[in-house]
Amino acid sequence: MTTADVVIIGGGVIGGSIAYHLLARNPRLRVVLLEKEAEVGTGATSKATGGVRHQFSTEANIRLTQLSYPYFAETERILGRSVDFVPHGYLFVTTEPRTFEQLQRNVTLQQRLGVTSRVVSPGEMRPMLSQLVVDDLLGGSFCPDDGSADPHGLLQGFLARARERGLRVLTSEPVVSVTRDEERVVGVETLRDRYRAPVVVNAAGPHGDEVGALAGIAIPSKPYRRQVMVTDPLPDFPDVFPLIVDLDTGWYVHRQGKSAVLMGGTDKDQHPGHDTTVDWEAFELVFKAAGKRVPPLAEAKVMRAYAGVRDLTPDYHGILCEVDEAPGFYLACGFSGHGFMHSPAIGLLMAELIVDGRATSMDITALSLARFKAGAVSTESNVF
Repeated sequence: MTTADVVIIGGGVIGGSIAYHLLARNPRLRVVLLEKEAEVGTGATSKATGGVRHQFSTEANIRLTQLSYPYFAETERILGRSVDFVPHGYLFVTTEPRTFEQLQRNVTLQQRLGVTSRVVSPGEMRPMLSQLVVDDLLGGSFCPDDGSADPHGLLQGFLARARERGLRVLTSEPVVSVTRDEERVVGVETLRDRYRAPVVVNAAGPHGDEVGALAGIAIPSKPYRRQVMVTDPLPDFPDVFPLIVDLDTGWYVHRQGKSAVLMGGTDKDQHPGHDTTVDWEAFELVFKAAGKRVPPLAEAKVMRAYAGVRDLTPDYHGILCEVDEAPGFYLACGFSGHGFMHSPAIGLLMAELIVDGRATSMDITALSLARFKAGAVSTESNVF
């Protein structure tokens, strides 16, 4: 049997961030991170497209980005390495009056919280990408501070610093049971060992609900497939342009470095599951949406495609708390496709919760598991 102060289940960027922040707070903690795959970061983190944005519709999600942002904009100072962050901006567009009204409300909230977003007219969008069709648009919103970064680089940055402070990372170590002493969670078991710890953190991403079930806790987070198409370089497109989201279809496009363009976002209503087989027929909707909004993309040559899985909750907010019914069992899952961009804040807040007994960098009441029973949910509208 192995003893520890904290066991973290899940070796993705959220688990890595939690380990880093715990050991930054208290290097004497014995922290063990368990990853079921042969390598860390090969689950949801490996399929993340790297977006970082402030343009959300709720205060909780906006503040999570604000807490996380320095880890992208100042990574070399904080972690001693680059994550290739490019602040290219996000541009949301719509033809629908109701959606445009929601965007205007979102910008009002974002600006009140200090975000540099603004409402933009179709004429203001045209210089951002000359190939963008704007004649039918009512308007949109734009934030120049939004951008993209490297998920793998951020994870390795967190783990490198945490390992320097004693983090143990064990791979090929799937958790098969969660140990309880009456109500309290006191450890976990894998196929190879038993781990005794007063704190167990569920950072298992799309498998978070399964890990919760091992502890007898129902977590309303389910895995949904998400497909991405990568095209060959497009010589007539600028090296940098905003990540564009057509909110009417969910379609999005952004450049990944100078070598490729990523498209996707029309498959939000898939049934839950862990299947990552690429559904090539579903890309017909991607090309249809692309052809309407940025016509040259409809003729782009597909270099490759891949599918990942994200963990969605009913209100598109993550779950970040200690479970009332299972003291010692902490949740950091269900972040609805925003786990990478919010991982620095998640790690910081979870460390505060574990070490200090409460989160102090922001109010996390809106992220509690109890909100679902209480009916105190505020649904995020900017999800695509």
